[in-house]
Amino acid sequence: MKLFQEQLQIYQQQHTNKINLLTHYIGIPCIIFSLLMVFNWVSIDIATKMQISFSWILLTVTLLYYFFLQIRLAICACIVMIPFAYCASWIARPAPTHFSATLFLILFLGGWILQFVGHFFEKQRPAFFLSLSQLLIGPLFVLVEALEAMGIAKYVV
Repeated sequence: MKLFQEQLQIYQQQHTNKINLLTHYIGIPCIIFSLLMVFNWVSIDIATKMQISFSWILLTVTLLYYFFLQIRLAICACIVMIPFAYCASWIARPAPTHFSATLFLILFLGGWILQFVGHFFEKQRPAFFLSLSQLLIGPLFVLVEALEAMGIAKYVV
């Protein structure tokens, strides 16, 4: 597993254009929210008394991966992602409705369209073409940029 600084550096090299950055600041949260919604529609019964949705399983695995990369940033990711997941769960549960399915499609497709429009202006392929692990670094990149913009933390690469 590459160090966080190395992965962030690869991601930052692919994202220098202002338009591309803006499309990522909007598109990545849209994609994450939509995925949390859709994975909420699938759950596992545990001893017939409890259900856990795939969105919470995937979120837990992702956050654990973030803790292996960088603990302080993972804590910030938890502070942002857990309420995000609760909102997605609230909209998506208990099953797909016309509203939630439409919202999923708009956010998911819109988010990916924004990603590719941004990379058109960047004139580079998305970072995940280099390594699929970059799909998990994208949300951290947006979080790092937000923390730096607020003056909370600086992640110099």
